[in-house]
Amino acid sequence: MSGRVTQSRRIERAGVNALRALLEDHDQIVQEIDGGNDYGEDLFVMLTKDGERTGVAITIQVKSGNKYKRAHSYAIPVEGHANDWKNGLLTVLGVVFDVATKQLFWANLTECLESSEEAPSWIAVPREQELNEDTTQSFLALTHKFVEARSQRRIEEASLQVTRLSGTSGASPSFVGRKREQQAIRDMLTTMGRRVLVSGMAGVGKTSLVDQVARHHDVSAVFSGGVIVADMHGFSAHRTRMASPGIAYGPLLSVLGAPGDEIPRTAEGQAALYHRTLDALDASGNPVLMVFDNVAELSQVAELLPRARTHGVVLTSRSRLGVLEGIETINLDCLSPEESNVLLTQILGSEDQRLHAPDPIHDLCTLCGHLPLALSISAAILKDDVDLTTDELLAELREEKSRLDVLHFGDTAVRAALQVSLARLDCAMRDPFCRLSIHPGSEMSEQAASAVLGVSVPQTRSLLRRLSQASLISRSSVASRWRMHDLVYLFAAEQCEATVSASDRQQAFSRLAEVYCQASLNADLTLRGTPEGNPPQFQSIIEALSWLDLECANLQASARFARDADLTEHAYSLSMHLIVYLDLRGRITEGLQSAQIAYEAARKERDAERQVRALNNIGINLTSQGKLEDAVRTLRKAAAIAERIRFLDGQCDATVSLGAAVRQHISPRAAIPILIDAVKLSRENRDPNDIGASLTNLGSAYRESGLLHQAAAALSASIPYHRASGNRRQEASAHAGLGVALSQLGQQEKSEECFQKAFTAYREVQDEAGIHLNYINLGHTQLKSGKIKDARDSLHRARRFFRRTSHHHFEANSLGLLGAAEWMSGDIDQAQIYYEEAIRIFRGIGLKESEREMRAALREMLSGRSS
Repeated sequence: MSGRVTQSRRIERAGVNALRALLEDHDQIVQEIDGGNDYGEDLFVMLTKDGERTGVAITIQVKSGNKYKRAHSYAIPVEGHANDWKNGLLTVLGVVFDVATKQLFWANLTECLESSEEAPSWIAVPREQELNEDTTQSFLALTHKFVEARSQRRIEEASLQVTRLSGTSGASPSFVGRKREQQAIRDMLTTMGRRVLVSGMAGVGKTSLVDQVARHHDVSAVFSGGVIVADMHGFSAHRTRMASPGIAYGPLLSVLGAPGDEIPRTAEGQAALYHRTLDALDASGNPVLMVFDNVAELSQVAELLPRARTHGVVLTSRSRLGVLEGIETINLDCLSPEESNVLLTQILGSEDQRLHAPDPIHDLCTLCGHLPLALSISAAILKDDVDLTTDELLAELREEKSRLDVLHFGDTAVRAALQVSLARLDCAMRDPFCRLSIHPGSEMSEQAASAVLGVSVPQTRSLLRRLSQASLISRSSVASRWRMHDLVYLFAAEQCEATVSASDRQQAFSRLAEVYCQASLNADLTLRGTPEGNPPQFQSIIEALSWLDLECANLQASARFARDADLTEHAYSLSMHLIVYLDLRGRITEGLQSAQIAYEAARKERDAERQVRALNNIGINLTSQGKLEDAVRTLRKAAAIAERIRFLDGQCDATVSLGAAVRQHISPRAAIPILIDAVKLSRENRDPNDIGASLTNLGSAYRESGLLHQAAAALSASIPYHRASGNRRQEASAHAGLGVALSQLGQQEKSEECFQKAFTAYREVQDEAGIHLNYINLGHTQLKSGKIKDARDSLHRARRFFRRTSHHHFEANSLGLLGAAEWMSGDIDQAQIYYEEAIRIFRGIGLKESEREMRAALREMLSGRSS
């Protein structure tokens, strides 16, 4: 990507630089407006007179280039800024820079719009209003006069709530959580720069937190002049209610103790008295803490900040505001699950019996996203309706499309708070914000967001950063990833559905699905040991697994969305690319769901080959769940379809999987003929991966049938094929099976060597299930060698893993071997506990043969004790 500055960018900068230089030469204070708070203005200017700030500020929109030139004048486009320029807090001026002549021309955009019944598309900038060294003072005087008059009108129309907190009231003992943030703000106020911005999304509890800190005795001790709180109404539903310095001076002076008859009528006079009053408090050793709540724009408070650094300042805002020297920022997040529970309990009252159901309360906090506003509304609903159960409220909240409707009590609503945040967002940012909800998940990478928005990754990053400055999205804990609060995500989805056409939404999702399909394919191939690309996208199995750990939920949601939208190609591919990963992670229920989505997609496409592959994976997952009768039926169907359409590769896979299922469902001997057929088919297909898999499964069937020499031969023969195909996972399985066979043949040393090779390969591919299956096999071998303590360690590891991952068959196998270990050590009571638990599990999953074997072992042990 080129790092060159474009010509248009140089022209734009030329105009801004020329105007800034001119104004600064005349002692005006100029700041460039940060992009995240851009409402169609470029410069923020604090006006001065005789070297002193007047308390008056303006903003300026600067345009440069020939497209703003007319035959006898210039013009500035209004675009989507009419409301902001007309009703905004500050007067907005427009300046055009003529690139050819290097001249500046100006117009009062706010005045033009206020005097027009309908907003024009362009506002004329006359040549007579040139801005240069000779005209700057006249320009400043006219501007100052207009701003004073406008400010006076707003003062007459508006009121500002300013209060003084009692220094002896103390912090509220009922306030929930935020201990770390409270301490950080207290430290900043009492030991550091004493200026803090607390930012965060709507409803996160910024005002409550600051009120708690301001009432703390440590803070009261430092600010002996008291705590003054002014609500600046920056996020009111109507921008005309926003407080400006001109509106704020009078009420602030009253609370600071200035007699009413001594407060000047003009904003300039009030500003001077305001700062003299604060300076006097500083000189007398009585610093104050100024809290400006609900600040939307830097211009609301820039002229109100005390000059003396002994005074403290706290701002709260949903935005990060602009560049303000000496301000430390605290970004407030939602409550922890524990804090959410406490908040609900506190509002409802601990005697409320509905709080005694921990799971529903936990789910309620989760559906509220641990957002204090949403939690408070939910608690208020429950408190108001004593007959409403938590389960009933949960049922309402689980309906995503109506969740924001439910989170509404009286005149308080999550949606209303978010609508104000959206209204305060720059017009150009509203569409990207809404479109992000097309991504089927509230956390996403910059690459995924780029696909949804249809712009480059650098452009996307800039857009995301600007949305984060408005607290509508935030950075994830992982680099280059962003997350949206679940309730904000639902709100964005509502807005997207209302403002973006269905075809645009589908095109955006299709771009995203293409990105996800390619990346998930590359990850899947890496896990299978056959990465593509030069260089491949993922440099190792660990890297591929890490990516899938992050993206799995998004890929699953994308597959479901694609299925529901009849985007069958995407639904199939996304689902199939997850199969190996979910198996490696032991997530067999999700693996089955993915395989079923793939099968539905293949059926809609009428693609028989894909149906075979999906059915094969359904059968494998059913086998892992112990649903063996269903597995055998599904795999027979897959093999039959493959044979009918002469799909040899699919027939090989389905026959191998069928043999594995029959081995468990009927008997290992019943599986041997099926697996011999699988070996023949795979040799005919000449695929080393299929040959290796069929030989490994055949070896396992031989071993479990007591045909140990045939087992060792088949398993040994499979290993070179696995190496040739690069399938380290299958190679690990072959080593493990060979280890068991050799152990049963009495070759213990060679057996343990095989187990160690299996561990190495399983760990290389991060196959936790394989690792713990190997612990079962190793434990069995250790028992045969009389290493009971080592066997216990191996088998307990396996049992804990398979219990955690709901692999009940293998959990029961571990328990049976632990029973044998305790029997060998003489602890018959503990052995009986293990055997009975294994019997219960085998009976529960329908493995009657395994249940019979376990009962026989238990009877033999108990009969030996009785004799």
